[in-house]
Amino acid sequence: MSMTSRERIAVTLRGGVPDRVGMHESPWGETIDLWHKQGLPEKMSVQDYFGMDIGNFGGFDLSFQFPGQTIEETPEYKIFRDANGVTRKHFNKKSGFTPHWIDHVIKGQKEWDEHCARLTPKPERLGKDMKKGAENARATGRFVALGHADPYELAWPVFGQAQIWTLMMDDPDFVGRVLMTYADLIVGLYKLLDEQGFDYDGVFMPADLGYRNATLFSPKLYERLVFPAHKKIADYQHNHGRLFICHSCGKIDVLIPKFIEAGFDAIQPLEAKCGQDVRVLKRLYQGKITLFGNMDIRKLSGTKKDVEEEVVSKLEVAKQGGGYIFHSDHSVPPTVSWENYCYAVELVKKHGKCD
Repeated sequence: MSMTSRERIAVTLRGGVPDRVGMHESPWGETIDLWHKQGLPEKMSVQDYFGMDIGNFGGFDLSFQFPGQTIEETPEYKIFRDANGVTRKHFNKKSGFTPHWIDHVIKGQKEWDEHCARLTPKPERLGKDMKKGAENARATGRFVALGHADPYELAWPVFGQAQIWTLMMDDPDFVGRVLMTYADLIVGLYKLLDEQGFDYDGVFMPADLGYRNATLFSPKLYERLVFPAHKKIADYQHNHGRLFICHSCGKIDVLIPKFIEAGFDAIQPLEAKCGQDVRVLKRLYQGKITLFGNMDIRKLSGTKKDVEEEVVSKLEVAKQGGGYIFHSDHSVPPTVSWENYCYAVELVKKHGKCD
């Protein structure tokens, strides 16, 4: 029996067996431009063309709401101070660049304590078009996911990556308090959404915790500092009948047991470039968490034979008993041709039916 996109993703995330593997994708802006030249109809989205199953909306302002300031702007880059008081340099490219972090208003506990009262939930933190975004996503028939960053993703840019790692070691109780402040802010905004009648099915939360070879910090630090904030956020959504997807880049497989305990219903994107393989993870976690992604972009950038071997070999294992959603192992750069990606989706539709 055929399911709607909303039903397909919800059944999968709840541990059931859908009619077929659900699909979602995240192409770069440059990739979409290329694909329009290679065959994607103009003014049509990738999501609509392929019938993807998840629709996102967002709009939370989770910043300190400091006034912004442009310091320098050229055709190549822009240096500015953002709403968190961070001075940074952005390059004028659509995707695939890392900002340069220059300075931070908040460097430690002293500055945090001076300004943290700003991080309170209030209606002004909801984007003016947020309700419309949720309604538009619902009208597509897809599973509707609210997108926002996790407490760690919110905290590290405020202090700087190296600085927050140092603080984790030197003053873990302070960092735990920082992360829980962000969790309280997020839950407070969830409550505002419920008060205003927002209709959505779950959360898609970026929480990048890995690099190529390991997690950014030890699993013990995750358990002590980040896990309580994650659990608080996920618990709220589960208590309101919704589902929870965590996006965590890099090699994060050692954290999956704690992700399950935190209440995450799916983990995405499972980067193959970090040595993670959905065929292995399926044996370890079937029935415990939905595996989402892991299609190696290097293979999707290769020959049609490469694409077929990657997609079919992983689908045949990952789809068994449900618990898998198709996606690249991060996002799709312009090394992947329109022809190759169309072939990958064709293979999903051919081989992705679940028993």
